Amino acid sequence: MIQEPHPAPSATWSPDMEFVLTFNQPQAVYDYNYAPATTADGLKPWHLYIEAMMAAGIVRACQALDVHSATRVSVREGKRLVQDGPFADTKDLLGGFVMIDVPSLDDALQWAERAPCSLVGCTEVFALRTPGK
Repeated sequence: MIQEPHPAPSATWSPDMEFVLTFNQPQAVYDYNYAPATTADGLKPWHLYIEAMMAAGIVRACQALDVHSATRVSVREGKRLVQDGPFADTKDLLGGFVMIDVPSLDDALQWAERAPCSLVGCTEVFALRTPGK
């Protein structure tokens, strides 16, 4: 079943809007950031970025993900299929996320632009929906 894409929320949708930013970067960058010899340099931009978000008072949740523990689950013809990751068909790894509370989509996009991975991978921005709306 193909679903129609949802329209982007308008900037006037709500006085306080919550978004999830997901951070995607190439495997080589992820490995550099977490290698014992380079982790201090690799993670410094991330620490500065998250500290800036914390100082702005917008962070609701924030967590790095263990990309080597990913597991996909799908159901085909009534059977559960499980595939351990990382996955060959992905170019970038989902390394973490942050949930933020900002006034508008434009504000969320500005924070996404500042993410270190936006220079080598991408940052995806998802508006959170209130149940029943």
